[in-house]
This record gives sequence, C-alpha cells and structure tokens, in this order.
Amino acid sequence: MHYPIIKDIFFNSPYASENMPVTDEHKKIAKKLFEFEESIKKYLPEKDSERIIAEYSLLQGELNSETESTSFTEGFKIGLLVGFEVFSDLLKK
Repeated sequence: MHYPIIKDIFFNSPYASENMPVTDEHKKIAKKLFEFEESIKKYLPEKDSERIIAEYSLLQGELNSETESTSFTEGFKIGLLVGFEVFSDLLKK
C-alpha cells in the first residue's frame, strides 16, 4: 500500500498550513476579524494603533500555531492507537 502522508511526516516535510485549502467559513471569519481590527483602531492612539494591532495579531498567530501543533500531535497519537487496536484485533483472528 502507498501512504504518502506518512512518508512526508517521516522524512520531516509535513504539510504546511499554506498548503491547506481555504474554506468559505475561513474567509468569512478572516473578513470579520479584519473589520473588527479596523473598528478597534479608533480607540487606540493613532501613532501606536498599527503596532498594537500587529503585536496582537502576531501573538494570536503564535497561540493558533501552538494549538494546531498540539492538536496534530494528539490526533496523530490517537490515530496510531486506533490503528494499533485494529491491527491487533486482526492478528488475533
């Protein structure tokens, strides 16, 4: 059998987030986020608003990245355990 995703992970070239498809829901949320950022800029000092928004966005991105990494790791572990259970049941027969 051919498992290209496993080979990609094994050879340390996992799928990057920029290769992930962008859904309509993703676009909708990104648009809302942009509109929200624009609306809060009026409450920030004009000379600092871009820097504050950029720093907030960077920190939010780091948090999302950490969440994605942890989710991937835990999902991978669960997938391995499911595979192990299925194959161990098959070997018992």
